[in-house]
Amino acid sequence: MFLAGCGETGLRERPDSRSACGRPVSPSRVARRANVRNMTGAQSTAQARRRIAIDALGSEISALPNSAASRLAALLRQPRQLAVSADIDGLVSAAMLTSVAPEFEIVAFSLRSQAWLVHPDFRERTPSDLMMIDLFSTRFDSLSNHVVRWGSKKPQVTEIRDAYQHWDGVVDAASRERLLAVPSLWAATQGGYEESDRADSARYKYPLGTAQFLLAMLEVSGNAPRFYDRTYLPWLVANCDDGILTYTRYSDNARVWWPVLAGAVGPGSLTEQVFSMVDRMRPHDFIDAVHRLDRERAASGTAPWLDDKWNLLGSTPDILGTALQWLGELTGWRDPLRGGVANLSSWVQITARGAGMVRFGGSSKLSSGERSAAAERIRAAASALNANFYYGGRGDGSRFNWVGGWA
Repeated sequence: MFLAGCGETGLRERPDSRSACGRPVSPSRVARRANVRNMTGAQSTAQARRRIAIDALGSEISALPNSAASRLAALLRQPRQLAVSADIDGLVSAAMLTSVAPEFEIVAFSLRSQAWLVHPDFRERTPSDLMMIDLFSTRFDSLSNHVVRWGSKKPQVTEIRDAYQHWDGVVDAASRERLLAVPSLWAATQGGYEESDRADSARYKYPLGTAQFLLAMLEVSGNAPRFYDRTYLPWLVANCDDGILTYTRYSDNARVWWPVLAGAVGPGSLTEQVFSMVDRMRPHDFIDAVHRLDRERAASGTAPWLDDKWNLLGSTPDILGTALQWLGELTGWRDPLRGGVANLSSWVQITARGAGMVRFGGSSKLSSGERSAAAERIRAAASALNANFYYGGRGDGSRFNWVGGWA
């Protein structure tokens, strides 16, 4: 089955809908039981999870010579081509990165994990020096906030179990050869587990966007971007990948990770200021910023490019161009696109070369042919330009996703 999307959402419990004696349990009672289990799990694992976050972020977001932050800093003066997710987290992250890397430039956007918008110079080939932003590939240096490793859980079906072990081996080998700036890898998050009583399960994954940890990496290595604007930009970075909503709705996890992220950079840093702003905000503060921006937009006669949650309204060239132009005007950061934003209309949209999706669970009910096909889809992710684990949500539920390149 082909991939529908590679985003991530909050996790959901899947409680049994029947009582111990077999009688149906009302949805409200099911929800209460799930909440009790989740709360108990979050409390019992809090200390271990805090230690995981400190060890992961404290070592990789640091000035240590072999840290991820130092390795990224060493690349900033090199020419690199960027492939970027076409959402607000991807755009903000890429614009921030290119503002301190004079020879970095965006050459491709991933459009809803189904197609690519590519600069004409690269329509027939994939750059050898590609870097993935808010995307994950074992083939190239990657900065991503997603869960990318299956872990030790053993599915009942041998073929699928072996395929996940193969995928993890590919990820591990890539991490020794390339810069994989992925907090879930630093923390050894296990994508196969969603249980609330496991400190290393995907339920307690790094919960924020790429922009928040990228800012921390740049700051700690002495390459902080300029924050000329203090009206919108701190809120924009904070809210990438719904960071503000996550901090309140999934506080048992976010209130472990975000303070540690700020602590890794230290007092007085931009990362600390963004965290403190969210931690101390009043209920209407973010909404006030949203409304101020909308009034500015309406007064200038510009069509909207963000919704009321500050997510992009789409991924068309017009919306991407408008968002990037506004980012440049707001921040003073340079134009991050190869050939400039003004020429984005000349870029080429190309359907992705293959995609794959494998749901969690239920593998024992598959036919022999279906099991083999699922295992092959997992193994095929080694050639992908974006791969990750997706949790909860409607439709296909928790699953492993990947999408191929354009050439």
